[in-house]
Amino acid sequence: MFARILGSSLHARRARLMLALMAVTVGVAVSTALATLALQVGDDLARTLRTAGPNFVVLPAGARMPLDLGGAAVEPARAGLALPESAFVELKRCFWKNNVLEGAPELSLAGSIGGRPVTLLGTWFDHELHADDVDWRTGVSHLRPHWKVAGRWPAEGAREVALGRELAQALGVHTGQSVTVSAGSASESWRVSGMVTSGAGDDTHAWAPLANVQRLGSRPGSLDRMWVSALVLPDRHEAAPDADKDPRGYERYYCTPYPSNVAHDIAERIPNAEILPMTEVLAGEAMVDGRLNLLMLLLALAAITASVIGLFSTTTAAVVERSVELGLLRAIGATSHQLAALLLGETALVSLAGGVLGWAIGTASAAAIRGQTFGSASTFPTLLLPLALVLSLVVALLGTLGPLRVALRLDPARVLRG
Repeated sequence: MFARILGSSLHARRARLMLALMAVTVGVAVSTALATLALQVGDDLARTLRTAGPNFVVLPAGARMPLDLGGAAVEPARAGLALPESAFVELKRCFWKNNVLEGAPELSLAGSIGGRPVTLLGTWFDHELHADDVDWRTGVSHLRPHWKVAGRWPAEGAREVALGRELAQALGVHTGQSVTVSAGSASESWRVSGMVTSGAGDDTHAWAPLANVQRLGSRPGSLDRMWVSALVLPDRHEAAPDADKDPRGYERYYCTPYPSNVAHDIAERIPNAEILPMTEVLAGEAMVDGRLNLLMLLLALAAITASVIGLFSTTTAAVVERSVELGLLRAIGATSHQLAALLLGETALVSLAGGVLGWAIGTASAAAIRGQTFGSASTFPTLLLPLALVLSLVVALLGTLGPLRVALRLDPARVLRG
């Protein structure tokens, strides 16, 4: 009998229930889309932020460098301190090898171009690194894609050099010209392949293939530093759990890509090296990520609030319209619990339908947004379907409690008398 009454009630108020369905669907759809983006776009956003440049630097143990690495100039290593070029491949052999996205070795050399003192930086530009278990294509062009090059980067192995924009203007040279590069007693003629605009304080430097700078400075197989771009999570800034008291927490902590964990693991792979996170860069990325998550949460709360208000208004109007029907049910013996079950049952069924529909619309919207923004394929996370259904029931409960109290306070005698 109850099921028949419930079905007849739903059928008789199709138009009103469609408004309730739309209210729940919109709220659940927006919340599902934001939750899907929060789950799937984290790595996409981190990879996008990583195009801003490196967030770690690997130095010889004892090398000098300012403590604040966020855009500060790098001092050359102390005399006699260097990293072997062969150590670079270890970045892709550490535990966090899949988090290491790009890297570039670097060798600094004090020299001159056309008689003008200059810092010459030897590095890889688009280098293919092949080892027994590593195939990696990386270099400055991958590590710093935001740098603008008028011309092109020097070709690997070619006697070419790229000049910073300010340096090129001071020398009065253009792309395609040859310049004399000197370091100590060595001197070679290199062709200018391009002019670099970094947007920072590097526009007075010159870049050349690593092997050329090593040869010119008589430092074969040596590096001053390695720049690294890796996917990490914001550090917790608290001590790791005790391994004896909380072994699972300890394992979970050290299996999370916090900057300190990534630096520690790389240091274990490269002897006599220290790995320094670039604190300003990491803090900026953490701030962007935190504010984006907060914005998504606020938007989801706003959507749910709007859904509750819409459902509340629709249900209240339905109770006022059905006051005679509800009074008649009370008059023929319906209890308060039965009336509450009827109203809550109607709203719950509509809300569950809205939850399923909202989940489908939300996940499809999130996939479209992710594809257009990051060019990534997206999947439909079925994990969020139960959460969407629970959320729809919460909306149903919050949107029905007020109208339910009004319905239960109706006086059958007064309502039926008109």
